[in-house]
Amino acid sequence: MKLIRSFIILFFIVFACNTVDAQCLSFAKIVAKPQLDPFTHDGNYNATLMEEGESAELNKTFFSGEEYRLVLAAVEALPKNIRIRLLNQQRKVIYDNADHNYTYVWDFKLETTENLIIHIKIPDEQGDKIRGGCIAIMFGIKMSEKRKR
Repeated sequence: MKLIRSFIILFFIVFACNTVDAQCLSFAKIVAKPQLDPFTHDGNYNATLMEEGESAELNKTFFSGEEYRLVLAAVEALPKNIRIRLLNQQRKVIYDNADHNYTYVWDFKLETTENLIIHIKIPDEQGDKIRGGCIAIMFGIKMSEKRKR
């Protein structure tokens, strides 16, 4: 009986996690992806559930000469002023949205191909309860006329 109960609990935990992942993926597709326009989505959906005070990092390679758009989208329940920083492998800051009024969209072009670290930090507002929800970060590439053919 204990084994069956443990299996049922495990099933519901896995099911709940998959449901949250699916909801965050839908959030990324519906809310974040349209903000990439007129850039072409790179095909990757980076979305997860985060709470106040948490941070996350994502590694991504960017190629020289390409024009990119970074888009961050977060549910209304999360605090405002989510911080996005792009760091090189030596952790030198290349971009910090705190220096740009916490904008969630940034267009950029790199002179050299680099593997960058995208660091996201949700502020902790020290309220009565911890707020959380889906957050998505997506990338688009500007297609040149040559590449469109």
